[in-house]
Amino acid sequence: MVVYRYNTGLLHIEEKDNDQDKEFIFKVKDVDAVLPALRKIRAFFDSDKVYTDVIFYSHPDYEYQVIVRQDHYIDFLLALFKYKIITYVEWKQ
Repeated sequence: MVVYRYNTGLLHIEEKDNDQDKEFIFKVKDVDAVLPALRKIRAFFDSDKVYTDVIFYSHPDYEYQVIVRQDHYIDFLLALFKYKIITYVEWKQ
C-alpha cells in the first residue's frame, strides 16, 4: 500500500478503485500552481507508447478525472511527486 500527502490549499484529490483501474478526481484550487504541472504530467503520459496507461478527462471548474491502469499506478504517483502535486510518498505495510 502506498500513502501520499499533498497541499490541500492547492487542490483536493479523491482516489478510488474503478474495476481494475484507479480513478483520481483532482479539484484544483490554485490554478496557477497546479495546472502547469498537471499539463506536464498529461503530456508525459500522452507521449509514451502505452495509450491506455493514464487517461485524462477535463471537467468544468478546474476539475480533472484521471483513470490510471493498475500497472501504471506507481508511475503516476511518482509523476505527481516529481511535479510537486503530491509532497510525500511512502510504502506502508
